[in-house]
This record gives sequence, structure tokens and C-alpha cells, in this order.
Amino acid sequence: MTRNLTLGIYLPGKTALHCLDPRTKIAGASGLILLLILTNNYAAYASFAAFTIALILAAKIPLRFALKGLRPMLPFLAIMWVFQLLFQKPPGAAVIFSWGIINITDAGLHIGTLMSIRVLLLFLVTTILTLTTSTVELTDGAEALLRPLQKIGLPAQELALTMVITLRFVPTLAEEAEKIIKAQTARGVDFGRGNFIRRTFQLFPVLLPLFINAFKRADELITAMESRCYTGGAGRTKMKVLRMGRSDYLAWVVFAVFAAIQVVLMIKVGRPY
Repeated sequence: MTRNLTLGIYLPGKTALHCLDPRTKIAGASGLILLLILTNNYAAYASFAAFTIALILAAKIPLRFALKGLRPMLPFLAIMWVFQLLFQKPPGAAVIFSWGIINITDAGLHIGTLMSIRVLLLFLVTTILTLTTSTVELTDGAEALLRPLQKIGLPAQELALTMVITLRFVPTLAEEAEKIIKAQTARGVDFGRGNFIRRTFQLFPVLLPLFINAFKRADELITAMESRCYTGGAGRTKMKVLRMGRSDYLAWVVFAVFAAIQVVLMIKVGRPY
């Protein structure tokens, strides 16, 4: 499980993508996610996939390493695709397969496929962000972007820290889950036997100790922060002040050009259904 996990892991590097201001990377990733949500055809998704692969290569991240994180998601994507295939029946959609009460439409096929591609690319964009940005940089960048909301009472620093800790806990929880599964297997539990429903119920003995360990780690983290007199954002100063550089403005130009290409593809090609 942990061997195929890439989300929440940081790979140090000296590439242009690593050296960007964290605010640029967080805002850019958010913009890419927004573009991804609006994308509505295969041509635009192909362009987005090519841009994502270019980012992976620019960060000098092994392509196989970045893509192997998608492997644990494939069963869930397959289930989601089947559900969209069976239940998406918008008015006017053409039926391409019928068997008894099962009617599969062309719209259901396209919607299921496009949603699966969207989830995969969304995961890749988030993975690139965490692979090229350290925990400290993520916290500082998120806090700086949320700071204007402090005027309406939003605790920017605490919220940013909570989000980053949640993201960084993903590898830890995966490692805990793997240890629990190995322990249960040593006691005779066979997680690979039976149909899908039975295998799902077999995961409950894993989820309960996983949640208990998660709360235990959270309590230990709170104790550690309190022992170091952590007081949140009030009166805190920064050892490193974030400053935008020439590479950050160049990155925004690249993003603007790519966004324009995506918009043109979405308008010119249109929906496939």
C-alpha cells in the first residue's frame, strides 16, 4: 500500500518548479483544478494530460513514480464508471446497449469516462503540488493566501496548518493501515476471499483500530505543540518572508496561455454528448 502512495510525500529538488513561491504553486494548482472541473471534452482532457505530464517532467519526478500512485484508486474509479454507465440517462440520450432493465446510453458512457479521467488528473495535480512543496512551504503559502480573510474573523494560520497536517497525515495513515492489515492477516483473516461485499465488510476490523490510532496521533501532536507554546497566528513572525520572483511571473504567463488554450478547446469542440 505505502509502496504505491505518492500523495503527501515531498521529493526535495532544485528544479524551477521546486523553487517557485508556494503561493504560486498553491494558486496555480487551484486554478488547474478549476479548469479541470470545467473541462467537458476529450480534446481538452488530452491537452490537460499533456500539460500535467510536462509538469512532472519539469520537476524531474520519475513518471513511473508519479503514475503508480493512481493504482490504489483504479478499483474505486471502476465502480464509479459502472455507476455512471448504468444510471446516467439524460433526456434525449441514445441507448447503445439494452438488456432487460439495463439500458446504457451514450451520454452515460461519456459522462462515466470523463469523470474517471477528471478524478485521475485531479489526483495527479494534487500529487505534483505535494511532491514539489515541503510542509513548511505549504503552510506558509496557504496562510499567506488566506490572510486577507482574517478581516472577517477567519483564523488563517490555524486553518492553513490544519489543512497541511491533514494532507501530510495521508502517508502515515496508509502505513498504519498496512501494519493493521498485516497483523490481521497473521491472525488468519483473508482479505482477498469472497465477493466485493464480503471483502468490504472484512475491512471493518481495519478501520476501527485505524481511527483509534489516528485520534491517538492527533492527541500526541496537540500535546507536542502545546509543550512548545504554540499559540496560533497571533503575534507570530516569519524567519523567511515569501517574495515573488521572475520565475513566478513566468509561471503565471504559462498558466494563462494554457488556460486560454483549454477555454478555446472547450468552446470549439464542445461536449461529446
